[in-house]
Amino acid sequence: MARSIWWKVGLLVLLVAGVSVGLRAFGVDLTRVTPEGVRNFVLSFGVWAPLVYIATYGQPLVPLPAIVMTLTAGIAFGPIWGVPAALTGATIRACGQLLLARLLGREAVEALLKGRLAALDHKIGRNSFQTVLLVRLIPNFPFDVQNFALGFTQVRFVPYAVATFLGMVPGSFTYVYLGYSLTDLRNVWKVVVATLLIVALVWGQRWYVKRRPLAG
Repeated sequence: MARSIWWKVGLLVLLVAGVSVGLRAFGVDLTRVTPEGVRNFVLSFGVWAPLVYIATYGQPLVPLPAIVMTLTAGIAFGPIWGVPAALTGATIRACGQLLLARLLGREAVEALLKGRLAALDHKIGRNSFQTVLLVRLIPNFPFDVQNFALGFTQVRFVPYAVATFLGMVPGSFTYVYLGYSLTDLRNVWKVVVATLLIVALVWGQRWYVKRRPLAG
């Protein structure tokens, strides 16, 4: 277990370092990116800001880190409007990427599925809502990877969309509030609350993992 945690931490450090180097190569200095700057940029679109944000997050083609986009909703729109904005954008993105995966490769994948894999695929389709809800509540892979991977299965669209929306509510609320807390660091209690929410979210996910086999 300890090795697994350190492996993930090391991978995250390498990923952050790689992204930082890549952005600097294109002239983007992350040290100049501040919550205030992000908020001003998003709100510079005026009344169209929420739609621009949702359209940007919701498009299925350009890879975007889900946590960063959720933090951005909190920074720009606050905890009340940030949550529905983040949930709407993420759900549209998830549905678009599912349909894109179906269009690009579902038939080819289906032809390769045999034996246990075919049975697993059928089981996922039969239990679409429960499967997707579990994936969203316990995210072990990047959001885009989840969406495309599920798109190659028999998961049904409507249960997928509903379970995606509901399963992302806890995480969206938590990271939107964290983004909101970063806009005014003078109120340290907001950062403390955001930190406690993240701890509670992680604890809840682990509790659900332990409970899941007993429930299933």
